[in-house]
Amino acid sequence: MNSSDVFRKRNLSGVNFDYEELIGRNLSNSNLSGVDLRNRDIHNADLSRSDLSGANLSDTILFNVKLRGADMRVINLVDAKLWDADLYGADLRGADLRGSDLFYTDLRNADLGNANLSGVNIRHTNFEDAILIDVDFTGANYDLSSLITISEDAKPKLKKQGKLW
Repeated sequence: MNSSDVFRKRNLSGVNFDYEELIGRNLSNSNLSGVDLRNRDIHNADLSRSDLSGANLSDTILFNVKLRGADMRVINLVDAKLWDADLYGADLRGADLRGSDLFYTDLRNADLGNANLSGVNIRHTNFEDAILIDVDFTGANYDLSSLITISEDAKPKLKKQGKLW
């Protein structure tokens, strides 16, 4: 087993990660529900298909992280940095992403129903086929490349609540 795979397919919901290096680690298919990963740098990690529901990842650096198909319901991602992150098909219903930076993030086929995206940077973010029911876009910074990927139902709300960059 590769040392970066030690957390793969594990129940880690009660684990204290305070002294664990998570950069580039493979945590795919793991139960991380409710974990506290605030203020951490876990860039280049693989958390695909992991359960992160109710977890706290506020102020966390998640550059180039794989979160494909992850369960991220009611997750705290306030002020998180998700540059170039892969959240294809992720479940982000009820997620709190206030102030997060989603620059070049892939949110295709993700479910963001009832998510709070107020004050986020969604420039160059891909929302193709994403579910955006009752999303709060208040003060979100967007660009035309993001706007063309937003569903026709959500575009008026983004234009009204957000700010074209």
